[in-house]
Amino acid sequence: MATKIKELYQRDAPDPKLISPSQFRITTPDDIPDTASALAMVARRLGLRLIVWHDLATLQPMQHHACTASIPHIFGWSEAELTAWNDMDKALHSPLLRAARVASEPFWVNSQGIHTARQDRVLQQITVADFADFAPGNAAIIVPVHMPFGQTGAAILTSRNLVRSNLASEMELAGNLLLPAIAQFISGYAAMCRDERYLPSPSVLTRREIQCLSWAAHGKTDYEISIILGCSHAGIRYHLSRACAKLGAVNRTQSVSRACQLGYVNISMT
Repeated sequence: MATKIKELYQRDAPDPKLISPSQFRITTPDDIPDTASALAMVARRLGLRLIVWHDLATLQPMQHHACTASIPHIFGWSEAELTAWNDMDKALHSPLLRAARVASEPFWVNSQGIHTARQDRVLQQITVADFADFAPGNAAIIVPVHMPFGQTGAAILTSRNLVRSNLASEMELAGNLLLPAIAQFISGYAAMCRDERYLPSPSVLTRREIQCLSWAAHGKTDYEISIILGCSHAGIRYHLSRACAKLGAVNRTQSVSRACQLGYVNISMT
């Protein structure tokens, strides 16, 4: 499938209307190299270049056994340009990745700030004045990808014309095909790499178990939760113990973590 997409974009003047983002979906590991190459070609047609991560927790570069080069190299990045990203301590300070962790939709940035389709109070608190240390040029498009089990990936696109400081038009053109295709690629790659040994169990939590975990996630002790919920101290410990067993966790901390991964607990709520 990916090979056909790659061949189509090698033709002269392909019609993007004939292409669907779903055609960039990775269904087997062997789709990865050709799909990456196809994405690089689409980006090039739009005057863009991209770099992607399937997991912002590790920032490990995407790889595949069939590739003669890493995925970043397929996307056209040299070792010198990847230096900042290969230094994880430095990369974790990138305002672009900080923004990707909390954004729900693609956006673009320049030295004047973050530009979104709708107002986002969290994003507006992030200063991006030094973003050029991580992405060459005067502007960049960021594509956050939030996946199952709390995993977050992202893509950064920069203009091949480094003097461009406004990517609003590129953002609009890429929005119909490239940005959704990037999300498909990252999600598919992550699914291929996911280790099932560490996935939470499919057990269903009760309402009381969720309440106990939610308050535990906010730092409340068993005694404090018992007062809040009007239950006995022993009852709270029972519910948390049952939740721990259902989630396949070994302790309270892991129970809260897995409950957050599965969407049972929203730590942004009070």
